Amino acid sequence: MAQVTIDFYELLKKGGNLLQYRLNNRIKNSLNQISVIDFTSTKTNPLTNKLDQIQSYSEQLSNYINLPTKTDLANATQLILQSEEKIDNLDDQLFELTTMMKEVKQLMEQLSLNSTDDYSLQLTNKITEQEQRISILQNELVQAKQQLASQKEEFSHSTISNQAI
Repeated sequence: MAQVTIDFYELLKKGGNLLQYRLNNRIKNSLNQISVIDFTSTKTNPLTNKLDQIQSYSEQLSNYINLPTKTDLANATQLILQSEEKIDNLDDQLFELTTMMKEVKQLMEQLSLNSTDDYSLQLTNKITEQEQRISILQNELVQAKQQLASQKEEFSHSTISNQAI
């Protein structure tokens, strides 16, 4: 007689695949029934209504005890982002103004070299004053950016702590 060797692991693998196939088919067939779909849809609508009510109550409670809600934090974060964009736009405009002022100053210096006009010297002084004001504004914009970044960080930390609650 010939010896038949049975590979236990191969047999287990085939049996497991067959069992998985049958279980998947049974799950698919049970979930594809219209009665199951209708049942879940009728039960989820009241559940979502209850969740909306709970969220509304929690927001009202947060207002009474003076805690920010997720919506408040999201709105504040959005405002910070908008402020950052506006500050960046202002910074770009100040940079353009600075370059234009430098060009005008160079032209005025060329004019002052050609003539001994007191008016060109006054204009050069005014331009220098404006450049100083612009540099002060740029410094203030940098400080505002830093404050916005710190506020955004505070909001992100408070959002994380509120989610933990």
